[in-house]
Parts: sequence; C-alpha cells; structure tokens
Amino acid sequence: MLESVVIVVFAAMQSVFGIGILFFGTPTLVLLGYSFTETLAVVLPPSATVSLLQLVQGKLPQPHWQKSFSIWCLTPLAVVLGATLWWQWHIDLEFFVSCTLSIYVLIRVIPKLHYRLRKSVQDKEKIWFIAVGTVHGLSNLGGGLLAIFSANKFKDKLEIRSFIAFCYLCFATIQLLVLVIMKSDVMGWMQFIYAAIGGAVFVVCERKIFGAITLPTFDRAFTALIGVYSILVMLKYFGALQVTMRTQS
Repeated sequence: MLESVVIVVFAAMQSVFGIGILFFGTPTLVLLGYSFTETLAVVLPPSATVSLLQLVQGKLPQPHWQKSFSIWCLTPLAVVLGATLWWQWHIDLEFFVSCTLSIYVLIRVIPKLHYRLRKSVQDKEKIWFIAVGTVHGLSNLGGGLLAIFSANKFKDKLEIRSFIAFCYLCFATIQLLVLVIMKSDVMGWMQFIYAAIGGAVFVVCERKIFGAITLPTFDRAFTALIGVYSILVMLKYFGALQVTMRTQS
C-alpha cells in the first residue's frame, strides 16, 4: 500500500515534467526504511512505464544524443551499480542523497552558479554524462543532474521531457537487468502492478495537466520541494528526525 501511494504521487509529477518517481521516490522510500535494492525494485518498473509512454507521445532524441548518452552515461551507470550490489558497498546513502539534493537546490537558486553550470554543460557534455551515470548508479538521483543538462540543451518543453524520458527509460532498462541478474529475490509479480499503476497515472495526468501548467510555476515549486527533501533526509541522517519504519520481512 505504501509503495503504491509513493508511485501515484511521483508518477503524476513525472508524467508532466519527465522527472519524479526516481528522483523523489528514492529519498522517500529511504526515509521510510527501505534498502537501496528494495527501493530500486519499487520505483524502476513504474518509471520505465511512464518514460515509455512519454516517448510514444513525444519523439526520440536525435541519433547523436542517443549514441553519446549510451556510451558515456549508461556504461558508468552499469559498472557503478553492479559494483555497489556485488560488493555491497555500505555508503551513507541518506547523507549522499541529501548532499545531492542540496547541491541541486543551490544550482537552481544562485544565478552565478547556474550560469557557470550552463557553460560547463555546453562545453563538457561527455563529463556531464559520466557524472549523471555515476551518481545514478550510486543513489538513483542522476535525474537531478540530467534535468539541469536537459534544461540547458533544449528549449521546447516537449523536447526537454522527451529527452529526459528517453534517458530514464535507458536507466531503468539497465538497472532492471542488473537487478534481475544480481538481486532476483526482490523481483516478482508486484513489479508488474507497480508498472501498471505508473501507466494509469500517466494516462490521467497527460490529458489533464501537461498542457495547462507553466514551466516558471513548476520551477519554483520543484526547487522548494527538493529543498524540503534535502533537509528531511539530512535530519534523519543525523538522528534529529524519527521516521516510522516499515516492518522488514
């Protein structure tokens, strides 16, 4: 039940803006006591479904972007994720998540930092892709960097969402393959239900919301929400926030 609520809430956001289930669903489930592996098993199927439907409604990126992304982003993603699961690296995920979110907020609210970042996006495309893949493999939060990259590369709202959707679909495909191979015990029939929920939410939100909302309104709310999440995760990391954990099976 808890997983379904998380999927519904953030699938609605991803249906409109291309980012949501992984970027917000991951820290939410971490706050609620899910391990990184369990979190992946919950958020990847609906994220892949929403991204696929968005591509059907939109358009594929140009071949240049597909090739560059596949080589420089998906390769480090697969390597880092595989290493994390294989060696069971015990990184401070909550601290890492909080830092990633906080940096993303700073980038969005400080004009000079945003300008410098935009310049780096234009000049260092490959390095950005490597960073996105590495961060995503470690924390499932590469979407934050991906959103920054997309916003500085494309201008049209549909083009931005379609590019993010293509990248997220590739993310989910690689991650699900690694998960099935290395952690098959967390996969089962519930993953199909999660995927169906994500698809249903997209159908509703695509018709009702996408064409009505403006990007400036989203930018302000999006930044505020990320800031709140970074604070909550950091408070939990330092023990200042007590969260009721789910019962481990």
